[in-house]
Amino acid sequence: MLLTGCAKPDRSEIVTWTDEHGRACTGVAIVDSEDGDREVSSIDCDYPPEGKQPGRSTSAPLPD
Repeated sequence: MLLTGCAKPDRSEIVTWTDEHGRACTGVAIVDSEDGDREVSSIDCDYPPEGKQPGRSTSAPLPD
């Protein structure tokens, strides 16, 4: 017997953070619905423009 539709689907989020080198980073996090673990991929980091500081870390659902 195959059970379907019982588990909540994993979700994707866009996350931003500042790494240990002061670079502003963005990535896509897949959040496991069973245990809440995150796997981040598609990471892109860059130094902010001269005289600017990166913003605060954020997490938001991907747009539909």
